[in-house]
Amino acid sequence: MYKELKKKYFESNEIEILLQNTNISVLDNFLENEENIKLFNKTFYRNNYPKTVLCGINPGKNGAGKTGVPFIDFISLSKMLKDVNRKDTERSAQFFYEIVEEIGIERFYNSFYVTNISWVGYVKENKNLNYYDLPINVKAFIYDTFKYEMKIVSPTTIISLSGKVKETISKLFDNSNIDVTQQLAHPNYCAFPKNYDKYKSEYMDLLSRYLVK
Repeated sequence: MYKELKKKYFESNEIEILLQNTNISVLDNFLENEENIKLFNKTFYRNNYPKTVLCGINPGKNGAGKTGVPFIDFISLSKMLKDVNRKDTERSAQFFYEIVEEIGIERFYNSFYVTNISWVGYVKENKNLNYYDLPINVKAFIYDTFKYEMKIVSPTTIISLSGKVKETISKLFDNSNIDVTQQLAHPNYCAFPKNYDKYKSEYMDLLSRYLVK
């Protein structure tokens, strides 16, 4: 999957052409972590993708924008792959990893394929920019690529990790057999101390229904 998505986003130059004259940049630092991304996928997915998808917005510059692994920062990745020693942290990734760890890393990734609507992140004036704020022609490219990704995964369920994601998913798969009715709050919102316990409980309650035995 990594190879196919890398080809679509970078080797084709299509995304670069679409973003010309917009002052928007693609987060591509994660390419420096390419070998660990491949090792992560080989270790936890083994080319056998789970049929339940957890889908977020797009990578941010301090988390998956660096690691290339959705919702995982480097301090979390260092607990999952033995040769990773970086300690970079990101708030939403810390919340997400606690869920992963409580379920059990292998069981979690045997049960859930984790991705984002956009495989890459974006910045404008050094601030994260979400896919739904991009020009319409860029969004069209992102949506087509996401549908391509889902065709490969062939999920039965997509759980949206935010209201914006659910809105997009519902439109993209309105005539499909994929269940797109489930939604959880975005991990960044969940990670605030006042929200933490409530939303961790909601995550565990919903995800427990989809765990592979």
